[in-house]
Amino acid sequence: MYSHYIILYIYGMRKCSQFESLKIIDVIEEEYSCELHAQDHFEIIYIHYGCGEHFFNEVTIPYEKGDLFLLAPGDRHYFTVKAVTRFTYIKFTSSYFETYDRSYKSFSREITPTSIMEIQWLKEDKITVSEPCQTILKNVFENIILYNSTLNVLRSSIVYYHILSIFGMIKEYIENRNIELKKKTPTNAHIAAYIQENISNRDCISINMIANNFNISPSYFSTYFKRNFEISYKKYIEKMQLQLIKRRLETGEIKLKEIADEFGFTDVSHLSKFFKRHEGLNPSAYKNIGK
Repeated sequence: MYSHYIILYIYGMRKCSQFESLKIIDVIEEEYSCELHAQDHFEIIYIHYGCGEHFFNEVTIPYEKGDLFLLAPGDRHYFTVKAVTRFTYIKFTSSYFETYDRSYKSFSREITPTSIMEIQWLKEDKITVSEPCQTILKNVFENIILYNSTLNVLRSSIVYYHILSIFGMIKEYIENRNIELKKKTPTNAHIAAYIQENISNRDCISINMIANNFNISPSYFSTYFKRNFEISYKKYIEKMQLQLIKRRLETGEIKLKEIADEFGFTDVSHLSKFFKRHEGLNPSAYKNIGK
């Protein structure tokens, strides 16, 4: 197996040349050694241990042990490492699978290894499988790394079928996720109604809670929301809270403390700072307008 320093050196050569249809890299990093860059090949990334964040295009996804990420040509990404992380990268071009075209029999025409790598929602999230697949996945990567020390890795059917088994698990993950999503596919109206109903309950409108309610991954929810509502989730919540607070103030009958309590602000001062940041004046001054 390569030494740690040799692995780092190889990884420093960012691009797979057109003659390299497959490259396996295993590396332990305290700090991520590459800047933001665009892909010119397909890439599967497995996290053996460690934690941090994965920046993919406009999405930020926290990562931890056992997570799997997919990248396709044109995608831009990098990692920030918070705890020492062991990464395994399987880099390949479309030509790699063309050599073993007959082995696609387990995949439908619509779902092939390379088409899987292009599924946007799948790339914008992390793939996390449960046991026993979690242990199987870890062992598959360890086997690939072990065999990578041989000189004929590009022609190895053993490595090929191990990589194909990774896609088999991903295919199963997609099928299970699609079943779950069909059970409760949210529309914008469903989400908006939920927010309106729970706007006064900070716990219910937390990203974790609302994402779980609509069966959307919490790490993907912010991207999903902005794509569908054309505004960030945070700004949407603040805008709705502001509208409701204005209505309370306009009645002239509700005390600031009651409004602060209703919308989960720690105190009147917290409410005033929030209101002034958006309206340029404090709630008391707004309340007196029109009197």
